[in-house]
Amino acid sequence: MRVTPLDIQQKRFHLALRGYVRAEVDEFLDLIREEMEDLIREVTELREFHHTYDERLRALQDKEDNLKNTMLMTQKLVEDLKDSARKEASLIVKNAEVDCQKTGNDALREKVKLDADIQNLKRQRHHFLQDMKKVIQMHLEMINYEETGEEVRDVSPAGS
Repeated sequence: MRVTPLDIQQKRFHLALRGYVRAEVDEFLDLIREEMEDLIREVTELREFHHTYDERLRALQDKEDNLKNTMLMTQKLVEDLKDSARKEASLIVKNAEVDCQKTGNDALREKVKLDADIQNLKRQRHHFLQDMKKVIQMHLEMINYEETGEEVRDVSPAGS
């Protein structure tokens, strides 16, 4: 059973022959009661203080846990963003390489086509000049025949 200050204050002792001096016992009991009240008050205050700081500690630990979780999530987000940026950069480079290759291939095809067109135009020019020479040769023969009455045998330049 716990003893309270009130128990001490209300405690009555039986009187016996040659017992203690009642005033001294009462005075000592009052002193013990007051001391016990002070101790109980101090313990109560310490418990409240302890409880308050336990709550504050729990709140700080919760904040710390939240901050840790936030930091971990932020780090993961940063890593995800970096990975995404790397993938996007790689894709951009690959697309640029494909576009460059396509542009190069297109340019090469265009060059081959233009070279073929140039060769074709050169052949057409050569045929045109040959045809023109034949027409001029024929006209020269006709002019010569009109002037002299003789046929021209070969007026064309050497080697043609």
